[in-house]
Amino acid sequence: MSTVGPPSSPSVSGTGPALHTTAATGASRLACNEVRGGNHTTRESVELPGLHGMLYSNPCTGARGGDVHYLSVCGSGLIGRVCVADIAGHGDTLAAVGAEMHAHLRRSVDTLDERRVLKGLDRRLSSEHGRAMTTAAILTYYPPARRLTVSYAGHPRGWVFRADRHEWSRLEAGEPTPGSGPLVDLPLATGLSPTFARRKLRVGLGDRILLVTDGVLEAPSPEGDEFGAEGVARVLQQHEGSCDTVGDALLTALLAHVQGDALTHDDVTFFLGEFVDGPAGPALWHVMRNRVIRPLLGR
Repeated sequence: MSTVGPPSSPSVSGTGPALHTTAATGASRLACNEVRGGNHTTRESVELPGLHGMLYSNPCTGARGGDVHYLSVCGSGLIGRVCVADIAGHGDTLAAVGAEMHAHLRRSVDTLDERRVLKGLDRRLSSEHGRAMTTAAILTYYPPARRLTVSYAGHPRGWVFRADRHEWSRLEAGEPTPGSGPLVDLPLATGLSPTFARRKLRVGLGDRILLVTDGVLEAPSPEGDEFGAEGVARVLQQHEGSCDTVGDALLTALLAHVQGDALTHDDVTFFLGEFVDGPAGPALWHVMRNRVIRPLLGR
């Protein structure tokens, strides 16, 4: 992929305390042991430990749609997680699956390995009659070690920007665990009990990550040509600035491609984040403060 110049630090424009469509008033910062998200319309700046960026989601059938998005922070205030998913259904099916995902991610905020999160979620969704097949991408970031891990369940691969090389590339899946069998990285709720690979990376300050749902890639032109991975790559190559700026450029390019003033072909969701300085101080201090001292003080 062609190289691009180093982007600047992300700005912090755009959200209140909950996930919803917002004005440019400040970034949404999650507290310890918190999970936020759903399938509502949003365009906001968000702050996770060591990872700041922009979250955008637009259901195509009104205020609620088939894409869901979740952000979480562990009980120590150190592990940040982003999940974007696409549920094959709307209405009551979407609401039920989304609620189950939220509950499971809430139980899993302290689980460092997102493969275990996906495995447990697959079991829960597969055990419920009538649940819809779901694709998902989950990233987990631990800033004390600058360790990023990503797993996919039948979901489009993301992109990663390396600031030292000034270039974007596709963030492919990791190698399957030896002995995991042939059913790897399948969508959730297929009933086939797949396993999931895990891509591990050490990131630097200024590196970035982009996760999308297939509504981004499949946006059609009037002639039927899809926006595709090539369209995403062009935006990433041609635009610099904050995550908000690049995210807005991606939205502008999508609207120009469909030649309309709204994206109505499918639900469209993406998260674009930049790795920044994490919480100051030793990791052990954050564990003690958030898991021991604050509960003792009733905070």
